[in-house]
Amino acid sequence: MGFQDRDYNRYESYDDYGYRRPRSGSLSVTLYLILINVLLWIANGFFFPNNSLTEFLAIEPGTWNTPENWWKFLTYGFAHAPYTFWHIGGNMLGLVMFGYGMMLGLGPGGIGLFRGENIENRLGRAEYLVFYLLTIIFSGMVYAVFNPTTGCLGASGGVTGIVILYAFFYPAKTLLLWGILPLPMWAIGLMIVFMDAGGASGVGKGGIAYSAHLAGAFFALLYYFLFARHHQRITDSFTGWGKKFRKIFKRTPKLHIYPEKDNLPNTNDTSVKATKPETKPEKKPEKNEEFEKRLDEILGRYGKVGEAGLTKEEREFLQYASKKYRDKNK
Repeated sequence: MGFQDRDYNRYESYDDYGYRRPRSGSLSVTLYLILINVLLWIANGFFFPNNSLTEFLAIEPGTWNTPENWWKFLTYGFAHAPYTFWHIGGNMLGLVMFGYGMMLGLGPGGIGLFRGENIENRLGRAEYLVFYLLTIIFSGMVYAVFNPTTGCLGASGGVTGIVILYAFFYPAKTLLLWGILPLPMWAIGLMIVFMDAGGASGVGKGGIAYSAHLAGAFFALLYYFLFARHHQRITDSFTGWGKKFRKIFKRTPKLHIYPEKDNLPNTNDTSVKATKPETKPEKKPEKNEEFEKRLDEILGRYGKVGEAGLTKEEREFLQYASKKYRDKNK
């Protein structure tokens, strides 16, 4: 069996954009995030008088100086302004468009909603969720440092990070700004950064956490150049730590020590019968973990960028792996 026969490399496991299809019956991480945000917003309006739920989740003045409240650097990203739909609506729209990839477009049947390139599928669910949550935490911390006397709430820092990362991955993709003006994604990304920079400098209107937006954009830039460009993932570190942790508790085989050849009994002495330790042929491991891990990484990239996007070394590795599996099953 060659690597082409593996289940995760079959064509039917990918969609038309080359991304892995979600498992049957599973829901997108982006849709879960949207659902949580909307339910908390509704619950605050109907079941918590005086917006007590929103205030409980949001960053408060002086949060940076009270370590017991640092958990708010995460929860503020799931709280939105009450009494108005525009705050939560705008943020969730950004997640739908760039995290989930659902956009208005022109198809064979006319104008409609179509799901295309998106950050969730590009990164994978676990990496996407980790990136989004870390972006929210980083944005909240930066805001608290530069605005110690004001509070903050909303997912806009994390959403900005998603949008800017989308611009890095798909710079040439053209979108209709305000549904009218066609612009490439790289230009939209620059425009967002410049507008937030102007707002942070005092040009824009108040009541908007411009510094949190800029922090989200900066975190996306760091992630792209430190991880994405090198085909690395933050979650790879978690996997490595998990393997090291499991090795600590892994049962080790018993060791038997045999005498060296020079220390064997003298065979010329008839009173002593020399004995040689019984040896058994060493059982080779059924699979090489490092080899399998490397193969999985390359096949994951193959599904995203195709053969043309692989390096020479990666293509040679796949050829070697295919030959190895064919020889093994002859």
